[in-house]
Amino acid sequence: MDNIEPKVKAERLQSGALKREATMLKSMVKDYCKRHHGGDTLCEDCREFLVYALTRLACCPFGEQKPTCLKCKIHCYRAEEKEKARQIMREEGPRMLLKHPLLTIEHLIKNTKEAPDKPRNPKAKKKDA
Repeated sequence: MDNIEPKVKAERLQSGALKREATMLKSMVKDYCKRHHGGDTLCEDCREFLVYALTRLACCPFGEQKPTCLKCKIHCYRAEEKEKARQIMREEGPRMLLKHPLLTIEHLIKNTKEAPDKPRNPKAKKKDA
């Protein structure tokens, strides 16, 4: 399962806050799939979702200052994936306290903080004043 990588910018998930988010996300999806779909490996649907979610995480414009998805001002998931993420997080979130207590506590603390403003795209053209 550790060989599942985002489609782009995988190096961004190798350290810091994004690595912790990716670790938690992988664990949640793995546990969810095991409980709902059986088996020790991810089913194709859960695998596709995890690749999608890791890709979105790797492309997050906030980088290391990424807020929790609940507080984020940018909604980067498509509707179907957003609903699947909500369902997985609702079911697996409380279970993560036993499996990854430090990551879970850090996530809960981040949930109390306000998200930073949307970062400006440096490639965007400036409007004439």
